[in-house]
Amino acid sequence: MHNPSKTFRIALVALALAMPALVSAQTLRFGLAEDPDILDPTLARTFVGRIVFAALCDKLFDIDEKLNIVPQLATSYQWSADSKALTIKLRQGVTFHDGEKLDAAAVKFNIERHKNMAGSNRKGELAPVTSVDVVDPSTVRLNLSAPFSPLLAQLADRAGMMVSPKAAQGEGEKFGTKPVCSGPFRFVERVAQDRIVLERYPNYWNKAEIHLDKIIYLPIPDSTVRLANMKSGQLDFIERVLPSDIPSLKSDSRFKIARITEIGYQGITVNVGKSELA
Repeated sequence: MHNPSKTFRIALVALALAMPALVSAQTLRFGLAEDPDILDPTLARTFVGRIVFAALCDKLFDIDEKLNIVPQLATSYQWSADSKALTIKLRQGVTFHDGEKLDAAAVKFNIERHKNMAGSNRKGELAPVTSVDVVDPSTVRLNLSAPFSPLLAQLADRAGMMVSPKAAQGEGEKFGTKPVCSGPFRFVERVAQDRIVLERYPNYWNKAEIHLDKIIYLPIPDSTVRLANMKSGQLDFIERVLPSDIPSLKSDSRFKIARITEIGYQGITVNVGKSELA
């Protein structure tokens, strides 16, 4: 069984970029190896879903190109002397895609949602967090039952993604069909097995660094078809290139191959709680 990384960036084993198309267009067409599962960071679990979330949902922390954990929606943090409380200062002026303000109360809502929502895949990641305190509108404190060094790494992935409390409460179980986060791009539409469309959020806190108007994610499971679409100009960016295709891409000046070290692991999970096989 493949288990995707707890913390990783959008870079994968191999990325191929059609440079001329990207430079001239304001829409990035991204070929995915599969269709993501639900676009709710509390419930999501697929690898490709994390690629879409990178544009849709900012996190409290991020991981830079040298694999250092750095603040994103946070600006700073401090551990208590006994390492059982993490105090986080939040970035000012951040809003969700529905215009709601991201503050300490919103962070508290999200952490508690991750921990308590039925079906949450973040519950185990945040198990040591016993409570969340709103210190002031821009400061939140996570209280732990015991020191837990992976917490920052967890908050650099889906456990650290913040969604709009207003939208999450209003949509309930349907929230994942129209997610509202605080990333550089906001949700427009999704057609299962066909496309996911995001558009630039004009009030993004770091909008000067965003140079695209739209991203269209297109799930194309067949790697040969995915590569052919890029070569024909139908895609600008694809993930998971077959090793056998690398030599021909390297010899083609239209494309650029990127290999980037990431944090991830492969594993087999055994359910020791079952008394017999189903």
